[in-house]
Amino acid sequence: MIDSHCHLDHCADPSAAADPNLRAMVSIGTTVERCRETLRLAERFGNVWAAVGIHPTEANDARDPDVRAAIAELAEHPKVVAIGETGIDYYWDAASAEVQRDSFVWQAELAASLDKPLILHVRDKQNREQASLDTARLMSDIGWNKGILHCFNGHAVLGETGLELDWFVSFAGNLTYKKSTELHDAARNIPRDRLLVETDSPFLTPVPKRGERNVPANVRHTAAFLAELRGETLDEVEAYTDANAIRVYDLPL
Repeated sequence: MIDSHCHLDHCADPSAAADPNLRAMVSIGTTVERCRETLRLAERFGNVWAAVGIHPTEANDARDPDVRAAIAELAEHPKVVAIGETGIDYYWDAASAEVQRDSFVWQAELAASLDKPLILHVRDKQNREQASLDTARLMSDIGWNKGILHCFNGHAVLGETGLELDWFVSFAGNLTYKKSTELHDAARNIPRDRLLVETDSPFLTPVPKRGERNVPANVRHTAAFLAELRGETLDEVEAYTDANAIRVYDLPL
């Protein structure tokens, strides 16, 4: 099975978290230093690949030309398979909307120039949708047709925009939470050739491991819950989500 999105550099013990029983893990950097550490892990473990970018909560850093140059240089590494995660985050208010949009556009342009997928993080304040709407608008304006809606939040317009652009939709451990009814509905209806599963380790631990620090091996619990939602077998879900991850990231598997 493939964990399409994790943060090994954030795990308490990255060596233990880099599970040799998983077919692949894609570990995501969020700052220049974390991208460098993520790449060191990808070089160390044969089943780990990397994405490099600046997280929207760190978007102020992306105003620095040296930061942009460093990310662009790291993106040339043969184990880098995607750019990001970028996106829009209004939950933390760590960077202004304008700064986040500018960082988003820069990383989208970098992804397009390298013909790599763009990974998007979208988070809004509770019971609001402006981040989702602003992200969907930017996606449409940019028009890049390789991307992943990481930890999809279930927003209809955002999901429709992603599918129109031939993007992939990824579900994390919060899919397994009882109150995530919007996510349950979305997961039932996304076409199987556009679905991914992830852990976002060490965050968003799925049921039945909730309350513990998340690790990539827990992707199986999210996949099993997805299979139950869709009336499919775990083997079916594993087969098509692995195939989708290999396709979007162009993994040499």
